[in-house]
Amino acid sequence: MMKHLFDQSIDRANTHSVRWDKYGPGVIPLWVADMDFRSPECVMKALHSRVDHGIYGYTYASEELKENIAQYVQRTYHWTIQPDWISFLPSLVTGLHLSVRMLTHAGDHVLIPGPAYHHFKDAVVGAGRDYSTYEVQARGDGLCISLEELESLVKPNTRLLMVCNPHNPGGTVFTRTELELLAQFAKQHQLIICSDEIHADLILDEGVQHHPIGSISQAIQEYSFSLMSLNKTFNFPGLGLAWIICPNPKIRAGLLKDMHTLIPNPNLLAYEVTQAAIQEGGSWHQALIKYLRSNRDYVSQRINAMPGLSMAHLQATYLAWIDASQCHWENPFNTILDAGVAVSPGSQFGNQQFFRLNFGTQRQLLKTALDRIEIACLK
Repeated sequence: MMKHLFDQSIDRANTHSVRWDKYGPGVIPLWVADMDFRSPECVMKALHSRVDHGIYGYTYASEELKENIAQYVQRTYHWTIQPDWISFLPSLVTGLHLSVRMLTHAGDHVLIPGPAYHHFKDAVVGAGRDYSTYEVQARGDGLCISLEELESLVKPNTRLLMVCNPHNPGGTVFTRTELELLAQFAKQHQLIICSDEIHADLILDEGVQHHPIGSISQAIQEYSFSLMSLNKTFNFPGLGLAWIICPNPKIRAGLLKDMHTLIPNPNLLAYEVTQAAIQEGGSWHQALIKYLRSNRDYVSQRINAMPGLSMAHLQATYLAWIDASQCHWENPFNTILDAGVAVSPGSQFGNQQFFRLNFGTQRQLLKTALDRIEIACLK
């Protein structure tokens, strides 16, 4: 029944969709990271109930929501947190930019990952901070962070280490041991760790566990925080809600200095859908993971059979990071767009010879898109 639900084609054209309306008819858009699946029934029911109330005044996050998130974090990641460690933001991107602007000063230096989601770089450039990019490197069938490279890049004025886990666009989930070593490095150099964990609930490999940075040890909680959200998992990014889990009250206060001024509270509907997803979205989430896992395996099989293209195994997300360097295309994004498929250009993440493909869509549409990419490879 659930698979039938995810296979249902839903027309998103002319809905002011960032993803679907940019390129128009004739192009299959597999770029921006939202999915083509309706959110679970519990989310839609919660929206209808709140909308039907008819009054949409200023609204705050309830203590019940904070307690539910704390219980969710304990249940899902085996991390015991206090509800007052949680602070709400209108988006996770807001958290990335706040981290740089509020926790560093002019003249400070920041370490950011690469290739990675472009808002890491945007955050440091926008704040006018000096930064270095550490390369998330190939490791067997995944990616890893090189401590040797981090040691070569850290400076006396480095204040912040930014991490993306699970990694976007690589899809790797860093192990507990890797995070322990990363935390030791940060402690040695007196760095604060900002960990983007928005894809924590999109683990596709069975037996793989996401570890929030603060869950590694109580000591690490003093100099780290996690940015989390259910926006991607339950497919309501347009409503917008993220949260910071920050045990250290001094860091937490620093992050929130611009709340209610430059940074608004999330909208009231975002609180409702997050609460509903936590309380009632479990079975839908499990079915989604199975569907995405099947799509991932299909994309991997197809891409790795195409001349010139390759795709390493991804453990998490619905975003495939595809190497087109052996195709010798001047611009892989343009070549694929000419074939009728819009992907995210690798240049957005720091490597033009790659592209990122969103497989959070119906299998039939995915097949058509991959058929078009294969034709481009055979020309």
